[in-house]
Amino acid sequence: MKRNGRARRRVIASLCPEAEVIVDVGADHGHVARMVGGIATERQPHRAGRPDVPWVIADGLRPFSRVDVAIIAGMGARTIASILEAGPTPPIVVLHAPDDPVTLRRWLAASGWRIDAEALAPEAGRFAEVIRATRGHEPATGPTLDFGPRLLRSDDPWLQDHLAQLLGYHQRLAEATAGRASALHDVATLRASFLAAQLASRRGTTPL
Repeated sequence: MKRNGRARRRVIASLCPEAEVIVDVGADHGHVARMVGGIATERQPHRAGRPDVPWVIADGLRPFSRVDVAIIAGMGARTIASILEAGPTPPIVVLHAPDDPVTLRRWLAASGWRIDAEALAPEAGRFAEVIRATRGHEPATGPTLDFGPRLLRSDDPWLQDHLAQLLGYHQRLAEATAGRASALHDVATLRASFLAAQLASRRGTTPL
């Protein structure tokens, strides 16, 4: 899997509904904004971006009186949360937190957002988890929420590989923390068991 973000950009665009005011926060070069017909923003005016999209120098969404869809991708989960907390609050958001999608999903569920759709994109040896959320109640809890309530129910072509990768990570973490950090070990063990069951159900096998 290559490092370029083309696959991720395509997934983000595919989850973005048509709307009058779409704002791509921290749009970098503005490729996604161009794909969805949106407004691109950056905090610094010196960033080189596409000339065929409208640009606004902005910190988050605060300069806008109305946003129908906000795209916030490639930022940390807590940064995304702080941008949405600062407002204005759009009815739909399309998000990607490469550092901690679990924390992002937990924050969304605790902050009045319902996860509406999820999809994966191969990137840099891993899988980018793109989340679309709307205002509402998220019923999922526990590991189902952590690993994507809509993603786990989807037929995403990358899901099995993604689950296998996550399972390997949590198994290694559980082994590394055995007899050392009991709280972290317990969480890793629980998640590994959950992921093994999810993976087995897709393979039609019994988890070990």
